[in-house]
Amino acid sequence: MIRVLTGRVIDGNGGSPIEKGCVVTEDERIVFVGEEAAIPAEYAGAERISAENGSILPGLIEAHVHLSWAGANSINWINFTPQMEMARALRDMAYLRNEGYTAVRDMGSGCVFLKECLREGLIDTPRIFAAGRILSQIGGHGDAYQKITLEASEKVYGPAFLVTGVDEVRKACRINFRNGADFVKIMTTGGVFSQGDRAGEICHFSRDEIRAAVEEAENHGTYVASHAQANKGIRTALENGVKCIEHGFYLDDYCIDLMIKNDCWLVPTLSIMHTSKVYNESNPNVLPELREKTLRSYEAHYRSLDKAHKAGVKIGMGCDFVNDSALGCTYDKANMEFERMSAAGFSPMEIIRSVTKTNSEIILMQDRVGTLEAGKLADVILVEGNPLDDIKIMCDADNVKTVLQDGRIVKDIRSEKRA
Repeated sequence: MIRVLTGRVIDGNGGSPIEKGCVVTEDERIVFVGEEAAIPAEYAGAERISAENGSILPGLIEAHVHLSWAGANSINWINFTPQMEMARALRDMAYLRNEGYTAVRDMGSGCVFLKECLREGLIDTPRIFAAGRILSQIGGHGDAYQKITLEASEKVYGPAFLVTGVDEVRKACRINFRNGADFVKIMTTGGVFSQGDRAGEICHFSRDEIRAAVEEAENHGTYVASHAQANKGIRTALENGVKCIEHGFYLDDYCIDLMIKNDCWLVPTLSIMHTSKVYNESNPNVLPELREKTLRSYEAHYRSLDKAHKAGVKIGMGCDFVNDSALGCTYDKANMEFERMSAAGFSPMEIIRSVTKTNSEIILMQDRVGTLEAGKLADVILVEGNPLDDIKIMCDADNVKTVLQDGRIVKDIRSEKRA
């Protein structure tokens, strides 16, 4: 099947757009990207897809999701079943695809088991790049039930392996890889929602434990990403081979230099902090210490991101939503990250490059997706309007008119009048 998408081509590489351009797909591949006037003759009679003042972009990639989670109050997770987890994940991915995402990077859930279903054609979802279960130390950010005994918490659902020592770290990594994980996610600091630590000060895991996770990942040809907010936890992670820092609230010049030297990524996840701040400011029932910790982290977050941005750190995009309607962080609002990245000082072109090309590198698929180039897989979206003039149009899923994944039309809400 040959399709010709016409409009403004923004290819994801960061260069000037092709104002009167086109992208031609044949079956699952892109076969031509260029000026509409230069379209090869053999494609001239193919089906044409366009939108008013339309822009053609690579399929978007969400680099930090927790598919299937159900709210920030982790004690509710005791009631999780595998069936509920998978149903929520399928719902979340439907939301994400509607917003233009053709690939997702899951940072800790059971959706790693959906990868085989996707390969067999049993489900139709964005591509899945998954960590499996998170690795956390006992009492760390992934220790979800600190209000009950450890012995009791280990008998119910939890998002993390609670591990102590190098041998347990290695075993947890190997279990994840056995289950089909694509990379390793560890927690080297606490977090805003942690029950028993200070987000800006605490380091989790020893150097040997971190290095063991990195070695296991490298043995499988992949990398370790770390939930890392506090400076010491970021620093220790980077010094011991972690490739991607999630959140990065308290970066300093030393950490930024290490990230550039070691070709690391930062996924800042601005949206979850924004929704948390708004909620905490408006809800009188929030504990004062949580409100204070959130505001302190929020301000540090933007300062750190600004330093990393100016220094040239490779920055991806992900919302880190946890499906909490009270907080306003459900996946039908995941495109909020476009607006928050703009508020942090990123240009529209930088934002598009982050959510396409940089994120394709983070999911280790840069040779297949992330930019509009002949030979790559036909993950392509058509947007009404020009996101280079107003990036906020990307925050409205209704502006994403057509989504192709592997050359198949998986969303099409254009008017009945066809070009």
